Amino acid sequence: MQLINRLYDNRIQAYNLLFEISIKEYLDMSISIIEKNEFQRRRVKSSSTIYSLLKKDLLVGCIIPPIVLALSSDQDINSISELKEEEYIGYIKKHSDKLIILDGLQRTLTIRDLYRDLNDKEDFDSIENLDKQKLRIEIYIGINKVGILYRMLTLNTGQTPMSMRHQIEILYSDYLEKDLNGLTLIMESDNRSANKLNEYKFKDIVEGFNSYLDRDYLPIDRNTILENIESLDKLSAENQNNNLFLDYLEAFDGLIKALISKSGNWNFDEDDSDIDISNPPFGKNPETLFKKSQLMTGFGSAVGKLVDHGVIDNFNDLLGLYDKIELDDVEESLNNYVKKLDLIKTKARKIGNDQRMFFHHFFREVFDKKGDSYLKFNDSVEEAYSTYLRKTQ
Repeated sequence: MQLINRLYDNRIQAYNLLFEISIKEYLDMSISIIEKNEFQRRRVKSSSTIYSLLKKDLLVGCIIPPIVLALSSDQDINSISELKEEEYIGYIKKHSDKLIILDGLQRTLTIRDLYRDLNDKEDFDSIENLDKQKLRIEIYIGINKVGILYRMLTLNTGQTPMSMRHQIEILYSDYLEKDLNGLTLIMESDNRSANKLNEYKFKDIVEGFNSYLDRDYLPIDRNTILENIESLDKLSAENQNNNLFLDYLEAFDGLIKALISKSGNWNFDEDDSDIDISNPPFGKNPETLFKKSQLMTGFGSAVGKLVDHGVIDNFNDLLGLYDKIELDDVEESLNNYVKKLDLIKTKARKIGNDQRMFFHHFFREVFDKKGDSYLKFNDSVEEAYSTYLRKTQ
C-alpha cells in the first residue's frame, strides 16, 4: 500500500488520499468493510452480466477505476494533515472496520467473487497473478457523516439513488450505540417489534425527524440526486445543534407518555353503541392510539411549522406543555378521536398520508397558543378534522 497523492476537499472539509494497493491487500481489507458495516449498501442483482465481464478483464490485467472509501475520524483535521505516509497507513489499517465504500461496492464484490471462483477451480496460478496486480483506492479521511453522504450521492449519480431513509440512518447510526436516557431504537434487522413503552422503531423515528426537517408530513420519497443533495445541505445547516435528533425523540416520547397517562384505563369498547365506526379502530388502547408512525411524522412536520412561524423556538419549548393538555371527558375525547380517524379511513385515497395530514394539523392546533384549541385535545381533533375536509373535499 503506497500513498501516491494527498489533496484537501474544501467542499466536505476532508483529505482525499490516493493509494496504490495490491488486489490481494484490498481483498483482505474488504472483509472488514463488507461484513462489519451494517449500513453498507448491498449488491445490485441486475448487473451480473457487466460484472462477469469485469472478472474476465481482471484476469488479463485490466486497470479498473479507483475505488473510493471514507473513514470518519475524531481527530482534529489539522493533526491529520501532519501525519506521515506510514502513519496514514497504520491509522487506516487499525480502523479498517470503520471504512465505508462510497463508490465501487460492486467492483469490490466482483473481486471477492472472482477469488472464490478461482479457489473453487483450484486455479492457483491465476490467484497468484491476481494477488500481484495493482489497483488504486481513494480514501477520504477526517470526513464527517454529512460529507460521506454528499460524496456517496455525487459519486453515484448514474446509479440507483440512495434512499433518504438510508442516508439519515447512516447519519444518525451513532445513536444506536448511545444511551438515549432509557429509550431504545430498534432496527429492522433486529426482527422484533417495539413492544415496550420506551422502545421505538428506528425507521419510524427517522421518518418523523425527516418530517421535521422538511416541514412535510408525507413519508420519505426522494427520487433525484439533486433533491437528495439539497436535503443534505438543509440537514447540515439545521443540525448545528448536535442533539437535534435526540431533541425530537425525547419530545415525541414525552408527548406520547403524557397522552397515555392522561388516557387512564380507556379501552375501545366494541359494544358501545355510541362508537359507530366502519373499520377496525385506529387503536384499542392508549398505547396503540398514540404510538404510531403517522403521529411521528405529523408531530415532526407540525413542530417544524410552529418553529417557522415563531410560535415556539425549539422542541424544548413543548416539554412543559404536555401536562397542561386537557382531555376533559376521557371517554368522549378518545372515542371522538377514534371516530374521526375512522371517517378519514373511509374517505381517504391514501389512508396513511391522509392520517398524517390530520395529525399534522392536530398538533399544530394543540400547540399554537394563538389558536382557540390551544392545549385542548378534543377541540384540536375537531379543528384538525375540519381542516382535513377542507383540503381533501
